[in-house]
Amino acid sequence: MAMPLIPVPSGLDTELFCLGPGALKFLPDVLAKAFPGAKPFLVADDNTWQAAGKEAQNILTAAGVEVAGKYIFPGEPRLHPDYEYCKMLGRLFPADCVPVAVGSGVINDLTKCGASLAGLRYCCVPTACSVDGFTAAGSALVVEGTKKTVKCPAPKALCADTDILATAPADMFASGYADLLTKVPAGADWVIADCVGEEPIRQDVWDLIQGNIRKWIADKNDMLAVFDGLAATGYSMQMYQESRPASGAEHLFSHVWEMEGLTKDGEDVSHGFKVGVGLLASTLLMEYVLEHSFEELEPLMLPGLSMEERAAEIDELLKKGCYGSQPKITALDKHLCGEKLAARRQLIREVWQKIQSGIRERLIPYERMVEILKDAHCPTAPAEIGLDKEQFLHGIRCAQLIRRRYTVLDLLYELGLLDRAMEKLSVMCR
Repeated sequence: MAMPLIPVPSGLDTELFCLGPGALKFLPDVLAKAFPGAKPFLVADDNTWQAAGKEAQNILTAAGVEVAGKYIFPGEPRLHPDYEYCKMLGRLFPADCVPVAVGSGVINDLTKCGASLAGLRYCCVPTACSVDGFTAAGSALVVEGTKKTVKCPAPKALCADTDILATAPADMFASGYADLLTKVPAGADWVIADCVGEEPIRQDVWDLIQGNIRKWIADKNDMLAVFDGLAATGYSMQMYQESRPASGAEHLFSHVWEMEGLTKDGEDVSHGFKVGVGLLASTLLMEYVLEHSFEELEPLMLPGLSMEERAAEIDELLKKGCYGSQPKITALDKHLCGEKLAARRQLIREVWQKIQSGIRERLIPYERMVEILKDAHCPTAPAEIGLDKEQFLHGIRCAQLIRRRYTVLDLLYELGLLDRAMEKLSVMCR
């Protein structure tokens, strides 16, 4: 029986993708084709080792493949995406090995970055349909206290066994579905950035995601469609060499809450569930933009802050001291005041209807998005992921600081309307 190979767009880091029932038995063939002569080094945690790692090792041994070694992280508590783990793995990997990430999002990100630090390419064996990072270039990691995307190559090969993916806990699949849903408001955020001249839409990348997202999210139970969407999202990030095609303001909220150590009943909250709640907040902020003409809003706009006033505002937002040093630098670097702010507001006035049209074309209305998430057994309220109202709203304000990426947060902040627009978020905190 031939390997069940899935077509991969040309010119990417990822060259080979084996996907299907029983695909794990083809792992020796995947490695031989993509990494001739290299010995596999398996990375997992206790849970993913039981799910697929032990079987992978047995399959490789039975095929006469020498395993260079393995490293198994504890299964509890939930593994954190700490850059220090990447450095540790990079030191462990022998020069002639191929690291094999057996696991879900964090295992993949740690192995991806660790392999890059060691100058190696790696193979991914996903165990859950839980995130879009499996095929992405870059790892989402905490580096010196700040959540950031560390640039590193995507997997050269993937071996995804749908029989194994189907055995993952239901909440992991729900998390992956929520992550896929975020591409809807993320697309609207890119429209905003394009309209104000901050980041033009690249059509081929846009078409790959926005041209297919409605198809991928149509059936919450269609694991192959969801995994296909998550994989394609990763491809888009490889093509763009940045995560813009896959994330907007909703991911920035998630990064803030993660840096704050968000937990629910003592357990870390999954990435997908954080961005799922975040996408509802983004949707409400965008609906505020849709509900008003520029002329209606203009009398409500607060005057912009000077650099000194903005620095003081940033210090107050970051007073918890858990965000690292980069957010203040980033926020001050992109802050507009004086003539520059006046020019930006004039530009926004000129493109306001274009912004509204682009958002309206992309967005799924808030009430409908709540129904979709609930139907997929995903949280829809801050309290369901451990956020009280104060921390939830603080995360919205703080998220505008942590990236250069232009989103609806920047649009509303530059217009002096962010706090007013955030009044709509009270519906999520009832």
